[in-house]
Amino acid sequence: MNIFLLGSESATTYESLLILAFILMLGLFAGRWFEKLKLPHITGYISMGVVLGLVLTLLGIGNLIDNLVVISSIALGFIAYGIGAELRFNKLKKSGKEVVVITFIQALMAALFTLFGLLVIGVSLPISLILGAIATATAPAPIMLLTRKFHSRGKLTDILLPLVGMDDAVGILLFGIMLSIANSLEKGTGLSIKEMLVSPMFEIVNSVIVGLIVGFAVSVIINFVNDRDYQKEEIFLGISIFAVFVTVALANIGIHIGSFQVHLSPILTPMIMGVTITNSISKVRSHDMSIVVEKFTNPIMIVFFTLAGAELIVAFSSHQNVDYLKITGITAVYILSRATGKIMGSYLGARLMHSHINVRKYLGICLLPQAGVALGMAYQARTDFGEDGVTILIVVLVATLVYELFGPIGVKYSLTKSNEINN
Repeated sequence: MNIFLLGSESATTYESLLILAFILMLGLFAGRWFEKLKLPHITGYISMGVVLGLVLTLLGIGNLIDNLVVISSIALGFIAYGIGAELRFNKLKKSGKEVVVITFIQALMAALFTLFGLLVIGVSLPISLILGAIATATAPAPIMLLTRKFHSRGKLTDILLPLVGMDDAVGILLFGIMLSIANSLEKGTGLSIKEMLVSPMFEIVNSVIVGLIVGFAVSVIINFVNDRDYQKEEIFLGISIFAVFVTVALANIGIHIGSFQVHLSPILTPMIMGVTITNSISKVRSHDMSIVVEKFTNPIMIVFFTLAGAELIVAFSSHQNVDYLKITGITAVYILSRATGKIMGSYLGARLMHSHINVRKYLGICLLPQAGVALGMAYQARTDFGEDGVTILIVVLVATLVYELFGPIGVKYSLTKSNEINN
């Protein structure tokens, strides 16, 4: 049943705009209500999105959500840019080695725990390999939004922000390797070193190069702005939006050079751009840019998280011919195994690096949220693996819903216990 009377293609665009308006307003009030209940506002946004997704599905207009995918891409770009903007080299000098070691250990343990946990319950090796790789990914959005909202400062926050950015690079590389191995096992063919290692490495390197180019170009423009210019804030905001839009667009359409196509990461490209800008301009200007961008992106973030909840329900409803008992078991093991690997891996890495006690105790809990990058991997797996791919997608969709609902609660709890919230 379609409640809208309009039927043309242009009308569909405005129907989607109407849905977007409701998403923004309902998400806003859900977030405020959840905060009154002492729960993270992000959990409120996602919960309202789930309800809205159910309503849209029942009304038969869930497909309108697909027209808003560009909003999610833009929001993810601003989130990645914001993480990069926090990574000043003078701060990273103190914790760079610590971040690298902890990132690799927790990612590896999350993958291994998930892989072996699924194998124990009888899941096939190809599916287990892919879900193991997907388990490494951490959603930067709720972490970034909560650290900004609470103005968190301290040892845990200093490690958390750069680690989340690097975590996705590790996840992309590991997923590329695992996907190649799983494809070979499925088809009975030999492993290709190029497909297994070179392709994901190229994606990472290309993302870094494009992020550097855009970042340096933008920082040159910023450095020309006069500090006494009364329109300085508007210029900073306009330049930031331009930079994010360019990197998001390039990451999603790729770069075509003849028959050769360059793939870019939608997380790493804007993040590297943010790192480049913040380290190529003064600390004062970097701070001023962060403030104006944060004010602009607040409504976008509300839409992003509310839309995420709705997208999960709509996507899940489109795959109904599945063995729900089997899916439930796989999903439960995936959620528990990944959480165990993240928490234990973070603790082990922090112990090896003699990290602060707050990092050892609470970092793993902060790394539980999972969304965008993991879903991108799951959709790729669905394309490559047919029925098994659908199983992977549904498992990740349900797990993402659980992690996104309860993950922000863990992040807020950890920041509170670490005494790093400065509201």
